Amino acid sequence: MLRYRILTALGALGLVAGCHGDFLTGGELSTSPNAPTSATMSQLFAGIETSIWALLGSNPPRVTGIFVQQFTGAQSQYQSLNDNYKVDENTTNGMQQALYLAGGLVDIKKLEDAATAAHDSTFLGIARVQEAITMGTGADMFGDLVYSQALQNIKNPKVDPQLSVYDSVQKVLSAAIVDLAATGPTNVGPGPNDLVYGGDPAAWTALAHTLKARFYMHTGEVRPQAYAQALVEAQQGISSDAGDYFGAFTGNSGEQNFYYQFEYTAGRAGYMVPGRTLDTLLRSRNDPRRTQYFQIDPATDSAVQISAARLNNPAYPQVYVSYDENTLIWAEAAYRTGDQATALTKLNEERANHGLPAESVSGQALLNEILLEKYIADFQLGIEAWNDYKRTCTPNIVPPATAANSITGGKVPARFFYDTPEIATNSNYAPAKTGNNGLRNANDPPNATSDGTGAPCLGQ
Repeated sequence: MLRYRILTALGALGLVAGCHGDFLTGGELSTSPNAPTSATMSQLFAGIETSIWALLGSNPPRVTGIFVQQFTGAQSQYQSLNDNYKVDENTTNGMQQALYLAGGLVDIKKLEDAATAAHDSTFLGIARVQEAITMGTGADMFGDLVYSQALQNIKNPKVDPQLSVYDSVQKVLSAAIVDLAATGPTNVGPGPNDLVYGGDPAAWTALAHTLKARFYMHTGEVRPQAYAQALVEAQQGISSDAGDYFGAFTGNSGEQNFYYQFEYTAGRAGYMVPGRTLDTLLRSRNDPRRTQYFQIDPATDSAVQISAARLNNPAYPQVYVSYDENTLIWAEAAYRTGDQATALTKLNEERANHGLPAESVSGQALLNEILLEKYIADFQLGIEAWNDYKRTCTPNIVPPATAANSITGGKVPARFFYDTPEIATNSNYAPAKTGNNGLRNANDPPNATSDGTGAPCLGQ
């Protein structure tokens, strides 16, 4: 079953190698969710989950990791991306289309319909959480998206504003939480076919709350009330490392974690190495996660590669939504709603989880510690380090001087351009660098100062 999952995602997304090129066709208009399918609910669930692992673990986090200097692109297109911020419509390798096609929204809707017909509220709730992860992350990456009219065979479906997509995602997650609370003999869910949570409704419910908190935080720049909403959700979110949501990989061919496949299967060894900002921060704080994240050259005390435990273990269970993230959302949301005591308590709870001593700070220094701690904890956690940076300008990243003449004007890229086939099939998507396809999302304004220090923001 796992091989079906991995190969489905790789065939649909083509994201392991990270090479540019158009290899998907038709846009979101080409597939109807109501088309007959012989796939079982478990097969649909498996393909969807693997597509989510690719969304959160393959090319998007590699690219955004370069943007926020958790990685350094050292060869080929990754070096160009690193040095020049050379982004275009192919940077995500068709990721926008993959939101809708096999393993994406079209299969999610099929699974939701099948679960509804089977009166299986557990499966329905889980499918809705999968929908929220997919479309919420799509809004993070692209901003305005086709969602309310997706998969309806409408010519030129409308493009919903980013905030509307986030609002819809919140409603889907709220519905999922209600579904997952239902009991009865027909509510069986995926059971052992769920290699992460074993179909446990309580685990999926906690994940749903953490996702609600995550997506509320992403709107905090333009919706101050979002921090209070995130606080409520984080209090009900993932409460221990045992609740982390991760990719359940194996050592079998085609089933390995995406970093292993990128390095070895795709032959991209040396294309990406540790990022200077993250490594400098870890070293300056004597943080034990430095050796967990990176291989360190003892002669120079420099990080030279991702840690062997992660890179060389094809079955490494890469985490995508975590207890650490939830705890630090709780800390930041408490701070921003005026409760510094709780903010410090939750910061120190997360630090204790990694054997770090308690902090004793207040005011802006406390916020800075929370944001820096989250930048560290976000490593390889999908695209969250990039999302937080766009919102807070913390850490205050210095773009490379070589990017001064880039398309972004030497600033950290703030969104991905829409896929070329999507622009070609829907006139409501503007050409690159114009309208809703500009350099920043309308609901994600640049920061004049860094939230952590109050210093002028250097990368936005």
